Amino acid sequence: MARGGRAEAWTPVELRHLQYFLGVAEAGSLSKASTVLGIAQPALSRAIRQLETEVMAQLFYRHGRGIRLTEEGAQFQATVAPLVRDLLAAKDELRNTASVISGAVSFGMPPSMSAAIGSRLVEVFLERHPQVKLQIIDAFSGYVNEWLVSGRVDMAIINNARRSPYVRMDPLMTVDLFHVARRSMVDRREWDDDTIPFDQLAAAPLILPGRHHGLRRQLDSVAQQRGAELEVLVEIDALEALKDLVRRGIAPTVLPHGTILKEVNDPDLVVRRVVDPDVTTQFMIAYSLQRPATLAMRELARILKAEIHEAIAAGRMIGRI
Repeated sequence: MARGGRAEAWTPVELRHLQYFLGVAEAGSLSKASTVLGIAQPALSRAIRQLETEVMAQLFYRHGRGIRLTEEGAQFQATVAPLVRDLLAAKDELRNTASVISGAVSFGMPPSMSAAIGSRLVEVFLERHPQVKLQIIDAFSGYVNEWLVSGRVDMAIINNARRSPYVRMDPLMTVDLFHVARRSMVDRREWDDDTIPFDQLAAAPLILPGRHHGLRRQLDSVAQQRGAELEVLVEIDALEALKDLVRRGIAPTVLPHGTILKEVNDPDLVVRRVVDPDVTTQFMIAYSLQRPATLAMRELARILKAEIHEAIAAGRMIGRI
């Protein structure tokens, strides 16, 4: 572009500023993006203003509830997202030309998976690939999915996730859901039952994760299909705290088998599979398209699938590939 007949000097755009821009665009607010990206909000705000100066366009509208993309910003997002992804992939391919797999992988896992296979997965992977720095992040799928979208984690296991242009997902396994209640809250005639009808569990208060989690959305969807609405006494996104409230007899919950390995044998609890209809949740292995695909990530995915097969065969997990 030229102003007053003089050509302006072109200022190179920093890759990290493009990554920050994509993170803010997805998050919809600077404060949320700051948390997800792991950068202080003032520094993030300065980086966005610098990027707008460099591209000579306003990329965001600022308003009281956050920020949103301008028309130019939306066009810029569509243009740079695949370019950033390809650039990071090309950069990583150069690093992976060595015969020894190295680098770093950040991997998110929901509690149901980390409890069942997390330790074994880390042990096997590091034994085979000691040059890889592995970071495991344990959190409910709702949070992990946000981190994938922003590029904070490379890959993750998530359940019943919403589709996103920034995440690629491959099917991993299907698991049944189980109703967990303190024995004193269950009719004595049902203590030895292995199953509970969905309509029966929906008729009483429950303790569940928040609405942005895949398991909760699945339960709400089934209830809606049956013309009912779940009575959620407490929403809690901390697994151990949730299970502690169940043990104290506050209310029952519904969880995948992997999160209740100890509770299945607890004499103070009654654990029953949800039926009529059979309620399941779908686990996917997901990859952030904001981060480059690496040999280390592909090897982690391969070992993960092998460990899940073995865990199902050995009875440590209940599910179907």
